[in-house]
Amino acid sequence: MHDGTFFVDRPQGHPVYLLLLVKSKARFYVENEWQDTPAHIAVLFKPGQKHLYGPAANENADIFPAYVDDWMHIESHTSLLTEHFPYGKPVLLHKSEAFYHLFHLIYSEFYSAAPHKNTIIDALTNALLQKLLDESRTEEFPDIYYQLVSLREKIYSFPQEDWSVDRMAEELHISSGYLHTLYKHFFGVTCIGDVIQSRIQAACELLTSTSKSVEEIGGLCGYHNTEHFIRQFKKVMTVTPAKFRK
Repeated sequence: MHDGTFFVDRPQGHPVYLLLLVKSKARFYVENEWQDTPAHIAVLFKPGQKHLYGPAANENADIFPAYVDDWMHIESHTSLLTEHFPYGKPVLLHKSEAFYHLFHLIYSEFYSAAPHKNTIIDALTNALLQKLLDESRTEEFPDIYYQLVSLREKIYSFPQEDWSVDRMAEELHISSGYLHTLYKHFFGVTCIGDVIQSRIQAACELLTSTSKSVEEIGGLCGYHNTEHFIRQFKKVMTVTPAKFRK
């Protein structure tokens, strides 16, 4: 954490990779011009790449707010990511908490004396970098993708709810037809097909881990009609709920 006077100017960069997870608004010099960035972005610099950045200017005055980031030096004898990755350019983190969590796991492990420390650090760092690579593919994964992921999390967390296409489209403020097209494109299944899958998955877990009746389980998974539940379960799992339990 730095005050408003903080500024980095390294014409030759570092001899190793530098990863920044910037939690505050900031400014980066990218391709011969200053770029103002929102909070929660990442920047990965290659060895020897110029570093020029600092806190963002206040819109109403010449006052610079605090600059906050997590940073990591990474030494590697091979390229960390594909050459097409936008090294030195800010990448927006749509789910920044996941990145911060991974970073702090690496940080804690770095100072430990655990016997598998290096293996764990390598695995966690690779996961962090691969997630960053996915975030950088804005053409493949635009903002709407992350909204769809959040919707899908809700569907699988609460399969018992009435997940109609209209309700799901309304949550994302898009049309039902556009939702159907996007959902199938990103997840390879229709949104209603995913709702059914979430309910059958929940039913399987309840059938194997509880003594509740088939009728009760159907209700807990969003089915108001037991016969409909049994038919849909058999269509997906090829056996009835009772036979699945046995």
